[in-house]
Amino acid sequence: MIEKIWRSIDPEFFVLVEDLLEDTIKSVQPDVVKFMKVKDLDIGVQAPRIQSIRVFPSLPGQPDESIFGEASFSFHAHPSASFSGTLNDAAKPPGISIQLKAGIDTPITVRAELMAFSGKIRFKVLTSPEIPFVSKVTIAFTRNPIIETGVMPLTKHFNIMHLPMVKALVNQGISLGFAEFVDPKSMTLDIQALMGADAVDVRAIGVVKVEIREASRLGSQTIQDMEDSYATLSLSNQPKKTLSSTRVLTNDKDPRWNETLYVLVNEDDILADTKVDIKVWDADKVKYDDLWGSVSLPVKDIVQGQIDKLGNVSHWCKEERVVFDGWAPIDGKSEAKSKIKLNYKLSFHPKYTLPKADLLHGGAQKDNGKETKPEHQQQQEPLNPDHNNGILSIQIHQAVDLEIGDPEIIAADENKHPYNPNQIVSPYAIMYINDNKVFRTRTKMRNPSPHWNAVSENFIADYKNATIRISVKNSVDLERDPVIGTKCIPLSDLFIDQKDTFKGVQKWIPLDNGIGFGKVLLTIKYKPVKLSLSRELQGANVATLVVDYVSLTDLKPPFDPKYINNTKVVLALNLDPAIIKRLKPKHMKQQQSSDELAAQNGMYGWWHQHLYFPLSMRYRTALYVHIHQGSLTATKASGRIWLKNLVDEEWHDIVVGLHPYCSEKSKESNRNQDDWGIDGELGQVTLRVKVIPGFSPVHTHLHSYKKDMVGADPFHDDAIKAKAQQWIQEQSADNNDTTADPELKEAVQQEREKKEDTEELKYSRRRSSSMSSEYGAEDDSDIGDDDYKYMQEMRSMFKSPKIRRNSVSRKLAWCTDKAKNKMDSIRDGFNSEARAARNVTKEG
Repeated sequence: MIEKIWRSIDPEFFVLVEDLLEDTIKSVQPDVVKFMKVKDLDIGVQAPRIQSIRVFPSLPGQPDESIFGEASFSFHAHPSASFSGTLNDAAKPPGISIQLKAGIDTPITVRAELMAFSGKIRFKVLTSPEIPFVSKVTIAFTRNPIIETGVMPLTKHFNIMHLPMVKALVNQGISLGFAEFVDPKSMTLDIQALMGADAVDVRAIGVVKVEIREASRLGSQTIQDMEDSYATLSLSNQPKKTLSSTRVLTNDKDPRWNETLYVLVNEDDILADTKVDIKVWDADKVKYDDLWGSVSLPVKDIVQGQIDKLGNVSHWCKEERVVFDGWAPIDGKSEAKSKIKLNYKLSFHPKYTLPKADLLHGGAQKDNGKETKPEHQQQQEPLNPDHNNGILSIQIHQAVDLEIGDPEIIAADENKHPYNPNQIVSPYAIMYINDNKVFRTRTKMRNPSPHWNAVSENFIADYKNATIRISVKNSVDLERDPVIGTKCIPLSDLFIDQKDTFKGVQKWIPLDNGIGFGKVLLTIKYKPVKLSLSRELQGANVATLVVDYVSLTDLKPPFDPKYINNTKVVLALNLDPAIIKRLKPKHMKQQQSSDELAAQNGMYGWWHQHLYFPLSMRYRTALYVHIHQGSLTATKASGRIWLKNLVDEEWHDIVVGLHPYCSEKSKESNRNQDDWGIDGELGQVTLRVKVIPGFSPVHTHLHSYKKDMVGADPFHDDAIKAKAQQWIQEQSADNNDTTADPELKEAVQQEREKKEDTEELKYSRRRSSSMSSEYGAEDDSDIGDDDYKYMQEMRSMFKSPKIRRNSVSRKLAWCTDKAKNKMDSIRDGFNSEARAARNVTKEG
């Protein structure tokens, strides 16, 4: 029976096996091998032989409905299967092609075939009342299986058999891969998921929200240098993939963070007895970070999970609940004896659920003899309008037609690149949510049509304004990896016609605005959770801070009104390195009483001196306002506002209290994330600010952006649209189209067609490609010249990406990046972008 089935299996079914082999061989490859790729998996025509199957009775404590047993198998290639001759179809063994690339440009291809394979497995089958009556199958090898392979080069010009490490590399990689499934380790197959039972849902069952308030450490400690504290949230079974952290504070006694962290949990976490870990650390630049202490809560208890006698999850809490709120010891001692405590609030917020359909009755259920509608037509649980956050699942299936564009046919000189268009790309994909990098796939060596099948699930705080960006990059040896293409899409546009609670779409996304082109296939699913967040917590972490004006509302002694014209303002973000903007005394003006912006007649300030700050860690960042009066013996004062307290895309007139001077770089200013209050002893200043979510041209000045967006121009579409609007205004009195740029001409035509359409104003407010076009208007009809002025100013700050034409120069730039990262990790503080980048999840 197996022989017949074996011949009809679609090889595409084993794509995941290729990925598994590629990962395991990569993990043991020597340093001399730079790239390795597994492809062309052929399962052959000869099936393995099942030698014996035994089913055991259930042991005490094991459910009777589960099936336990073991099976032994073997495979021996046909005697005529040899590399020395031509194989006939009846003797063809399973095999794969492996491409290796060392220090030479041309990769070496070898063919590895399975000659012998034998072993014994134990299995456990969990039955289910739903079709296909089996929920999960768990298998584990009793010992590492016996494997014999043959390796043969597929080139006539080089005898790779002179390198015995290649065969050893293949054997060791395969053995290591199977070692992950040797008892007590195992592999579990979700049969219902393989049959598409989860196609209408996300894997996560909800989100755990943790408010990290403060910690307290009393008495003398054995480690005296713990002064840089931060807290983390993660799952015990995947600490690296689920890690999120707070800002690092220079406080070893009573740090106060007042930050909110999130982590997703699923049913497997209930079965595996996974715990939610909250840890407090001491950051260190040279050594490993030291642990203050930790507190762990089982996921099963948090979600009130229940497991039936078959070993399946039968229930979890369907309503949001607060699990803990208060102080808890984190040093392993009782509350009475503990000297290290953490004040936090932990709550569970489940996703909205749908009633299950009965597959035996054609998708209909019967309730008291009455037939009900299929699942997608049943009455869904009404969605609370305040629950506009949820779980976003993105699966990156594959990409096709990935190519590097020919620079000779690119019209604009600033878009030309030095890369060879005939080069075969080695692509990998990066996923952004609200322009915050969250996931990266593996690199597929020399493959213009790669299959990734990688899934990432993330919590999003605001579904209505969320965006996703997919970028595909080309891995280049000893160079910054250029972007083949990128695309940013508002999430609401993907589900524009879907009104149900659950939303899902599979779509091919075209890639452009990079050095090449192609398209990528995504499956995107969204499920809301029962969580109400304040508007301040629904903002984007990557954004642009716009400062419209700064006014000296009330300066108190020792500031002297006589020297008001010798007063300057310094605005700074408390990042590493700090971002600083200065307002000079010569630009200060006295506000007229007729201006509504002034609170009183004669107020001094910097009006219409617009400042723009690129934000990459907005919820850990504060804006410091420093007032300086005088020159040699200047009088100084400081105030600060935490940007996490602002609402996105709204103007805020904020009164900032002035206190004794405190540099944003000092340890004292970074002790706690407290509000300083508006009643400052040295007076007050007023700022008008706005947070615009997502990337903007202001970010092009950041070193991290330059490295991440090599060869990409995500603002190209906005720039063309702006040129079209400007050209229409200039030519409003002239009907002759004098432009010769076909791209601009097409944009002009589109803008003219939309000019009298009221929907054009709505479109201008939507973040179509990268940055929001809403600049202070409360509704669509309020968008005026001042709002477009902000857009034009930000576009004027765009720094065109320049790629060095010479390959040696590009490699030197890559080496400089490596050296700079090493130096910055020691020189800069802990609240830097490099440290925040550790939270990006990587596939594999």
